[in-house]
Amino acid sequence: LRTPLNAMLGWAQTLQTRDFNETTRRRGLETIERNARLQAQLIDDILDFSRIIRGQLRLHLQSVHLMQVVEAAISSVRPAAEAKHIKLLTLFTAQDPQILGDPNRLQQILWNLLSNAVKFTPESGNVTIHLEEADSRVQIRVVDTGIGISPDFLPYVFEHFRQADSSTTRSHGGLGLGLAIVRQLVELQGGTVYAESLGEGLGATFTIIFPLLTGNPLPLDVPLVRSDTSSLSG
Repeated sequence: LRTPLNAMLGWAQTLQTRDFNETTRRRGLETIERNARLQAQLIDDILDFSRIIRGQLRLHLQSVHLMQVVEAAISSVRPAAEAKHIKLLTLFTAQDPQILGDPNRLQQILWNLLSNAVKFTPESGNVTIHLEEADSRVQIRVVDTGIGISPDFLPYVFEHFRQADSSTTRSHGGLGLGLAIVRQLVELQGGTVYAESLGEGLGATFTIIFPLLTGNPLPLDVPLVRSDTSSLSG
């Protein structure tokens, strides 16, 4: 939490006490904005995780056209991908699948997986999004050519406050809450999520599976009260 705050304070103080050319001034303002957005995301993760633990998270369940959610999530991470010259590739074989879910939370899930893929993929790499339909289920796979996940850490990748110990992963910051929130949001909407990787430096694949929607239910505003939070305790 202190890392983005220190960057913002450092540049704010420097810009007030020294004269810079336009290029340096713009770089400082961009750094402040980037770290402010990161700080906001960290705070959102903490609040979401707190709501999940206390059973106070609400899902607005409705029929969701998953293609629209996937495309919106891709659009939101495209600027970050372009900044690193990372190609965002799509392979859609499903025909406009619909599921029962909360569209905002579904987009949060996909944004988290895609932004992680972009963050942990070196420049000029690839991130591929697969959307497939089979056996009354729809499957979304996010495949990257990034730093990968070590076999020792792979079983713990969805646990809260857990991060790989390598300096490469630590340098990207974060609280280790994003993937824990992804798992909880996926499972609360009737889906499953798992991760695969051949090892460090060999990329990673995150797969989400949801049951396809049958019928056309009315929107539901569902409070999620959990009496058993053992899955959150790690």
